[in-house]
Amino acid sequence: MTTTRWSPTDSGYQARLLRAHEDLRADAGLRHDRGLVRAPVLASWRRSLAAAPERGGTGDAALDGEELTAARQAHLFSAVLPLLRSRLIDPAVEAGLMVALGDADGRLLWVEGRPQLISRADAMGFAAGADWSESAMGTSAPALALTTASSMQVVGAEHFHEAVHPWSCSAVPVRHPHTRETLGVLDVTGSTEAVSPLVLPLLEATARAVQEELSAHLPAGPAAEEPVAARRPRILPRSPAAPAELLLTGRRIPLLRQGSRRLELSGRHAELLTLLHLHSEGISGGELAEQLHGSIAAEGTVRAEVVRLRKVLSGVDGLEIASRPYRLRGTVDSDLQRTRAALERGDVEGALTHWSGDLLTASEAPAIRRLGRREGEHLRELLLERGTAGQLWRYAQRPEAEDDLEVLMAILERATSDAPERSAAVARARALRGESS
Repeated sequence: MTTTRWSPTDSGYQARLLRAHEDLRADAGLRHDRGLVRAPVLASWRRSLAAAPERGGTGDAALDGEELTAARQAHLFSAVLPLLRSRLIDPAVEAGLMVALGDADGRLLWVEGRPQLISRADAMGFAAGADWSESAMGTSAPALALTTASSMQVVGAEHFHEAVHPWSCSAVPVRHPHTRETLGVLDVTGSTEAVSPLVLPLLEATARAVQEELSAHLPAGPAAEEPVAARRPRILPRSPAAPAELLLTGRRIPLLRQGSRRLELSGRHAELLTLLHLHSEGISGGELAEQLHGSIAAEGTVRAEVVRLRKVLSGVDGLEIASRPYRLRGTVDSDLQRTRAALERGDVEGALTHWSGDLLTASEAPAIRRLGRREGEHLRELLLERGTAGQLWRYAQRPEAEDDLEVLMAILERATSDAPERSAAVARARALRGESS
């Protein structure tokens, strides 16, 4: 028997899909399928037809207002939103795509994208709070990812409902790091760019990073009989003993996180906290003035800034600034410190995961610029020395590396002939050299 091969984006395949939709309903489930439709898609069509054959293809709001806010707060994705934004949401939105984060029941908790795209998606009910499970909306990538517990892509007319045919999507499930139960789904939706060869690897890498991040914060031994949903409110409690964490790299707005609380930091407060965090033994006002302003004459300015920062930290349990010398009291971790530790032990994946981009991107403070440059260069050299083609390509997506020809050449040296990052690296290298394809 000859196996039919096609690309889901191929116009001929899409035309056959439209005919198959007609046969599906006329033939009570396409009993005489001749291999026109990919097997997982066809199976989903049949389930969708049985579940809700007359639905019009517009998602209904399952959560709204306070219910949606409560569902977001209770879900574990809320604890790793900074990571999700830096690793997935920001790059995808910048590329003109949408990102949806859904729970294990297929309800979309967050949907982010450019306003024009969001407006188009709203028209078919693809919005925060909507139910996009298979039983509610039929075949889609997030629904299939949850149903099959595996990575999925759904292209154009592969969607069950006609209203969704203009869209394509890729999605992966996310599992609890200890129980392995499905926590939710990460989805990228948009044009056919949403199913490009690089999207699933990005989603899968993000899912792994989410699981690793959660693993560091969740108890390893929850009661076996207790469902995930019941455990969520206790996982990241508002506890006075909860450690604080600074998220400083690759972010427009730095963040101080403690348990379920999030505190967005101004640029100057983030700079002060970074230096205090790195100088656990303490640092004088004059040293801070030199490192932040380039002159000891600014010590008076630093004193006033520390006073304001103390007021900001008054709502953070167990964290305060002591004087003579200035130093942080309390337990503080950061993506910067985790990056430095990974670099010291030569852990490429760990360093790449924790270093999301430039340190305090808007900072002009001399010490911050030196520190960011040093750690960024260390990461780049480690990648060039030990990184895989996939790791190098992930790095190449970042603003600081988009014109780095040496990184692209390293990808070409290490990628297999059929690796998706090879063709992408070739195209970008040619563009940088001014060559035609």
